Amino acid sequence: MWRRFLTWLDDRTGWSGPLAKILRYPVPEHAHRNPLFTLGGLTLALFLVQAVTGMLLAMYYEPSPEGAYRSTDFIQFELPLGWLVRGVHHWAASLIVITVVLHLARTYLYGAYKRPRELTWLIGIVLLLVTVAFSFTGYLLPWDQTAYWATKVGTEIAGSLPGLGPLLLRLMRGGLEMGQATLTRFYATHMLILPGILVLMLAAHLLLMRRHGLVGPLAGQAEGDGQGGKQRDKSVPFYPDHLLYEAIIALVVILLLIAASRFFPAPLGAEADPTDTSVVPRPEWYFLFYYQLLTYFPGWLEPVATVLIPIFFFGSLVLLPFLDTGSERRPWKKPVTTGAFVFYALAVVVLTTLALMR
Repeated sequence: MWRRFLTWLDDRTGWSGPLAKILRYPVPEHAHRNPLFTLGGLTLALFLVQAVTGMLLAMYYEPSPEGAYRSTDFIQFELPLGWLVRGVHHWAASLIVITVVLHLARTYLYGAYKRPRELTWLIGIVLLLVTVAFSFTGYLLPWDQTAYWATKVGTEIAGSLPGLGPLLLRLMRGGLEMGQATLTRFYATHMLILPGILVLMLAAHLLLMRRHGLVGPLAGQAEGDGQGGKQRDKSVPFYPDHLLYEAIIALVVILLLIAASRFFPAPLGAEADPTDTSVVPRPEWYFLFYYQLLTYFPGWLEPVATVLIPIFFFGSLVLLPFLDTGSERRPWKKPVTTGAFVFYALAVVVLTTLALMR
């Protein structure tokens, strides 16, 4: 009966054609069972986890200054399994930042941004920015003291930008002060605008990845080895071989998220009090490096940290595939790009460590 139903559905929709193309996708043998090449699939799985848990949380969340904290407290401490849903959502948000950054780092070091994958790389940068925006907008929603004051400082940093700063501040807050308009805008952005952008970017990213395939190995007669060699890498089918491997990794990660939610519940501080200025705002751990960086550029030097450094960093990422156009992909043969990677990585680690010590 099930087979007859699928045949009937296929005759009317043709669903098996596109599905077969996805399932028959060849995965290079060097990428199969290599954890570095599962980061993209794991990130996609985590986004799906976020979508499911986010929808469940939205059923009980009230986006108002009076109800946001109360509804979050109810979810965390009274709703059956609410602690689990919120905990998985909280820890998966942090893990997504890690997997997206590692995925970009692997792409960077493998030289997978080179022709013809320039657009795939650029979309990956957009996905990084979308991930950061998800984290920033979602952080305010519990409306506790830490989230309120950290967001207040974050929007003030945006408001300090030369020229467009005041307009950007009003746009983010819905006025000069934080209140109902701010929470509504952050909630709508987090639940509607960013998911729409994410779906479009993910679809484009996957289509381009399917079109150009995974990059070849770094050594030997392979694509981009600097010797004019053509890639001759054996492959395995995406289904069932590679899909099963990625599914196992995703399942293990989800189980770890459940364990983290059980033993390290999602934090919830005291309810936000706009009159209590004694709070020392601290962002989430993945923003700590930037938080520390700002301390070195006080007063009139602040635009260096808020404008010049971000423009230089993201500008270099955007221009990278158009500047590094050679065929060499091995990082030990590219001292400039590898040196830049090491510098950025050490800077983030050192600044984060210093922020944690404050």
